[in-house]
Amino acid sequence: MSNQDTLVEFNSVLEEWKSNHSTGADPIPTLKRLAELIEHETEAYFKMDPDPFDDRHPGRANPTCTLGHLMKSLFKNEEFMNQLVGTYLMSGRDKKELHTLSCRLLLDVMPGLETSVVFQENEGVVEQLFEWAENAENPLSSYATGLLAGAMDLQDIASNFKEQNSILVPLMLQRLHALQKQQMEESLSSSSRDGDDNKRYFSMFGKDSKSPAATTAPSPLTLKSNGEQEARQDEHKKILKRVLSPSHYSDDVFNLKPKRIKYSPGEKCVISEADQSNSSWAEMQPYVIGSYSMEPLTTSMKQRMILQYLTPMGEYQELLGTTFEHSALDLIFFYINLKENRDVRLAFEALKYLATLLCHKKFAIEFLSVSGVQRLLEVPRPSMAATGVSLCVYYLSYFEDAMERVCLLPDNVLSDLVGYVMWLMECSHDSSRCHAAMFFSQVFPFKVMLDLFDQKDGLRRLFNVISTLSILNVDERSSMLTEDQVFTMQQAARHVCGALKKYFEAHQALKADEIRRSHMRSDGAVSPVQETPAYKPMKLTPEVIQDNTEVLMELLPLRSNWVPEETFHNLGGIQLLTQLVAMAPEWSNYPGKPETIKNALDAIAVCMVTPRSQSILLESVCLPDDITTPAISVIIGLAEGEILADAEVQKSALTVLVNCVCGPIERVGGGVSRIVGSGPKKKLNWKQGEDILSRVWNGIRTNNGIMVLLKLLSTKTPITDADIIRGLACRALVGLSRSESVRQIINKLPLFNNGQLQSLMKEPVLQDKRQEHIRFCKYASDLLERVSGKQPSSVGDASLEEIRRADIVAQTKIIFQERELLQLMYDHLLVKGFTESAFALQREAGLPRCVTPPPLHPSSPHLYSSPSTSRLSRQMSQPSTSHTTASVAGSSSHTNHARDVPTTPGPIRLTVNKHQPSPPQVTFQQKVQLSKLKYLREKENSTQSPSVKLKSVGKPSVDYDISLDKIVTEYLRKQHALCRNPVVTCPPMSLFLPHRCPEPKGWSSAPVCITSRLMRRSVFPPYGGLDGTRSNRKFIYTKFRPVRTYHDGEDDGFACCSFMSSENQLMLGTFSGELKMFSLSTGEETASFSCHSSPIIQLEPSRDDKMILTSTWGTRQDCSLWRYERTVENVFTFDDHYSEFSKSTQDKIIGTRDEVAHIYDVACAEPLQTLHDADKANNYKANIATFNPTDELVLNDGVLWDVRAPRALHKFDKFNSYISGVFHPMGLEIIINSEVWDIRTFHLLHTVPALDQCQIKFNHTGDVIYATRFDDNENLEDRYRSQYGSTLRTFDATDYSSIGTMDLKTKSIFDLCTDKSDCFLAVVENQQFSETGAEESVCRLYEVGKLRDAEDDQEEEEEEEEEVGGDEDDDDDDEDDDDDISNIVESLGDGESSDDNQDEGDEGGDNAVFEAEEFSPSSDDLADDDDDDLDDDLLFDLV
Repeated sequence: MSNQDTLVEFNSVLEEWKSNHSTGADPIPTLKRLAELIEHETEAYFKMDPDPFDDRHPGRANPTCTLGHLMKSLFKNEEFMNQLVGTYLMSGRDKKELHTLSCRLLLDVMPGLETSVVFQENEGVVEQLFEWAENAENPLSSYATGLLAGAMDLQDIASNFKEQNSILVPLMLQRLHALQKQQMEESLSSSSRDGDDNKRYFSMFGKDSKSPAATTAPSPLTLKSNGEQEARQDEHKKILKRVLSPSHYSDDVFNLKPKRIKYSPGEKCVISEADQSNSSWAEMQPYVIGSYSMEPLTTSMKQRMILQYLTPMGEYQELLGTTFEHSALDLIFFYINLKENRDVRLAFEALKYLATLLCHKKFAIEFLSVSGVQRLLEVPRPSMAATGVSLCVYYLSYFEDAMERVCLLPDNVLSDLVGYVMWLMECSHDSSRCHAAMFFSQVFPFKVMLDLFDQKDGLRRLFNVISTLSILNVDERSSMLTEDQVFTMQQAARHVCGALKKYFEAHQALKADEIRRSHMRSDGAVSPVQETPAYKPMKLTPEVIQDNTEVLMELLPLRSNWVPEETFHNLGGIQLLTQLVAMAPEWSNYPGKPETIKNALDAIAVCMVTPRSQSILLESVCLPDDITTPAISVIIGLAEGEILADAEVQKSALTVLVNCVCGPIERVGGGVSRIVGSGPKKKLNWKQGEDILSRVWNGIRTNNGIMVLLKLLSTKTPITDADIIRGLACRALVGLSRSESVRQIINKLPLFNNGQLQSLMKEPVLQDKRQEHIRFCKYASDLLERVSGKQPSSVGDASLEEIRRADIVAQTKIIFQERELLQLMYDHLLVKGFTESAFALQREAGLPRCVTPPPLHPSSPHLYSSPSTSRLSRQMSQPSTSHTTASVAGSSSHTNHARDVPTTPGPIRLTVNKHQPSPPQVTFQQKVQLSKLKYLREKENSTQSPSVKLKSVGKPSVDYDISLDKIVTEYLRKQHALCRNPVVTCPPMSLFLPHRCPEPKGWSSAPVCITSRLMRRSVFPPYGGLDGTRSNRKFIYTKFRPVRTYHDGEDDGFACCSFMSSENQLMLGTFSGELKMFSLSTGEETASFSCHSSPIIQLEPSRDDKMILTSTWGTRQDCSLWRYERTVENVFTFDDHYSEFSKSTQDKIIGTRDEVAHIYDVACAEPLQTLHDADKANNYKANIATFNPTDELVLNDGVLWDVRAPRALHKFDKFNSYISGVFHPMGLEIIINSEVWDIRTFHLLHTVPALDQCQIKFNHTGDVIYATRFDDNENLEDRYRSQYGSTLRTFDATDYSSIGTMDLKTKSIFDLCTDKSDCFLAVVENQQFSETGAEESVCRLYEVGKLRDAEDDQEEEEEEEEEVGGDEDDDDDDEDDDDDISNIVESLGDGESSDDNQDEGDEGGDNAVFEAEEFSPSSDDLADDDDDDLDDDLLFDLV
């Protein structure tokens, strides 16, 4: 019967039941026929040799099988299933036949049935099954037992029926013994009855059985050559066996060629019957696949059902005693011996029961004591029972005690065991491959098993399991695979990666111990490294693995052949594992994805101790869709945590990076891992690995590894692993910092210059992880040492700038006035009441009669400005008397402007009391002193004061090493350390006045006050002195007066703006795609053109105003070039997202689309070049390509291109995800986010933290930067319509110092532009009305260099511009003039105040917050005593 006919008949039977059910017909015939059809197809399904551990629905396991279709048809008929379980199964006691057939049919469909629905939702079913299993007759009893097996797989049901199970389990074991005897009797009678027919038996399994033909006497023609023929045949059979068996793989397969056997003329070819197949498939089928028969119910089927029930019961500890009591192990040994039991499925069920019992350590030991392993190895292969062996050996490997006993077995047994499991890994079902891989991952720590694995070429065979998976083959279409097939392959990859991890860690431990012993012997010491016995497991804890890695990285010779790593390298294993970790993050809905990636990374990390493996990470990895990516980029992406947010994966990826970058520069045993020195000696270095370390460093730089590592230094999530991740990232940076180019970059970053790293060292993220935090602090100190060039003891918690200042302070000779010290001693004696001693000191030292000299005030302003530090903090703690009060009060007047006090340890207080209850706080400067204390003491003793020179004359014998001279010297040194710009050579310091080093400003410097600068222009043309232009810029670009607001009459809103070069007009692009022109003088709309259907986000007119370039965003993103002559005419449109003209001649256009830039010719309207390199792409989310001022270079996606070649010149390191960078108008610098790069050397010049995540635009002259905040929380599709925030900042483009900040009090800023004269600034703002919540995008025009009155509202200002004349403005100017006059008088009359104000101005920070539309100037401008009273022509003449 065909499959289709079976399905048709099955459906017809169901239809017949449906029609007869309403009439109350007998359902027994229907049930019986349905059971027969399902059993017939079940046997056919088993002949397909499915995986016996696959418990999926047959329709899913094999979609083409008829059994699956039958079950689907049956389960769709819910009415029948409800009747079967709820009615037929639970009907009255007298319906035995109905119960039997119901149980039989239900047992037939159990593989595709949801058991929880049957047994948990139908009350009383389980109780009824227990009753039948215990008391009913066969076959009902056996059917009920089989159903109970499915019910007991549910944990809830098994726990609810513990008492019934405790009664039924012994009963079932007794029945098994009885059925075993019955089966043996049946087997004996059957063998005696069929002895004459069965001449050969499959039970021989490879052993030669002499047939009658083979045992008869040979003829005379064959006698003389019989011995030679037999020898040739035996040798041929042995070679053939080795070739055909994967467990006996050898090179004989290449030598096995068909050869003709030549016989002498009188010889005759005699081939014995033993050379033929042992048996036919009909004889082998019961051993390989088995049979299935529910009616009539055979003895084997009865035993199978009992074993299926006992299998879930074997997990319970309380039933283990019953197992021993009823000799369950003897039964199992009988069933798995296929010489006695010819039912292979019965043997499989026995092996499943054995596997659950091996979960108990006591049973496992008992199993080994009775030669259980040898019994397992006797199970023939291939067979279904061999698949069950895989589960048994896997469970057996879980107990170290049991495995130690296994490792003590004879060598031939262990060899057979390893060979057997390897065969399962290669030739058996998918479940066997997984069990075999897990077995090896458990036994690799045992050296004897590891050696046997290597002897049998195990690494290659283990690697082949994943190398043949379709999901890792980029050439095949894995989309053709089913979900279950993909899951099975993912499971195989998971377990093989786990085994590879254990394999390399075990070999790493052996190699590390070998190296340790070797070095100890070479040092002449007795080796304390104790070798682990071969039968004992090696310790492979994370700490031990880390120690072993360190040993191999430091001591493994460069040319040493580490066999496991070399073999894996030759197999291409690292490439495949890297490809796996690159593709695995895309495995959706697979729970084992993080574990798979982690194990693969751990295996890669162990191999990274050799330069040969490190070089592989610099190669590209092939991915689906013809994508290639550098292997190191994959590792960096996983370390970042963006691809897969899993802390364990991040730590493993960071470990790979650490092992790559932290290797020694010079390897033990000769040779180096990078080029050392210069000249012809380079050629003497070994080529293998000579430059690997440098290449790895550059590879990590090129793939933005520095940005990722710096980001991970400040990570706080997940909180339980953040400290470990920080430590690993910091250690990787320590290794990278050995590269001069990397060190040059990172020492310019705010993380090191602003003390951010030191703040991270203060406390751990999680208090329970203090040990990990200590490790992080160690690496951070090493990193600071490498970057700063100082020893760790002198680094402390200081930034690089503080370290530089401390170094200067440490080299300074401290000289002070000794008479001032004696004067302080005289005052102290008077305060304490020692009058006679005080007068004696005064008389002998020749001190003046006055008590304390008055404070010194300069009679004229200083020629040097002073640092802005608090003078009160420089005073030494003194007794509170009238004498000292005067001294302090004299200096208190200098603190009124000291608002910007740099971070210092605080006021200086000296205490020389050794019995102080709490130790004094050690400042940073004191830490610097410790490293050079001896040198400084000698220097001070010889140069500081006369009292020190005399101490050798009559020094009293004291127990302490302290003197008044040392105390005063230390006090003055601390004052010197507080100077912002300390100098090495200082004049004698005063004890009465606070010390401060002069600022490097000469008398020819321009004054801070604008009026003073204007007055000095005749003396110091043209700007009143040095840095006059910088002061003028800070004066002008802190003042912006709103002039006019432009609204869109059609309520669409504006999106971008630009000034016309030759006309007095402002162009505005709208969200509706229109281009509108507005007059600057009248504010009226002069023209409107409909250009696009999408919002215009960028406008740029040519310098002659004849061409206009537009870029759009939305459903259709493109760019267009328009010809403008009173009307606009489209020249051509190109498919880019953003575009701009070239800078010099404007004969080209550069367009940007994602990471690709295109250059177009304006005259021909054709594309010229495409600039894109996938290997160097930074993938900035807001990439905008731009020309340099000479149009010879292009910056696209952080990569510098020479358009004349064209070729990529350099890829700049990536430190942000959005801003791609612009050229500085002077042409020698590139600004990417907050980093400023030198085009000539590609060095990082400095960083400007205030520019972080800011879009910048230069004014027309190129000396001022306008910066608006970039919204980094936008969606990817909104990258070109970003809202930058409401803050507008200005910077001096010459030194990147901050000028001021203006809060527009609006929701966001869309765009801004400046006119050619830099007199006006147009800003497109997105306003939101708080009353209605409505938004409106308007363009506001600001006049640069002027401030409006604070009391005026914006609306009043617009009305007054149209209705009110200039009288009111004149009055305002008069008021401003009065204020300026008074301020100028004050500034000229108080030179000291001007100096202090200039101190604050040098800070360049934003120190004030003003009302809406007012600018927050830098502190320079707070000292400026002026307003907008100057004439406009004079004002802009300053620049």
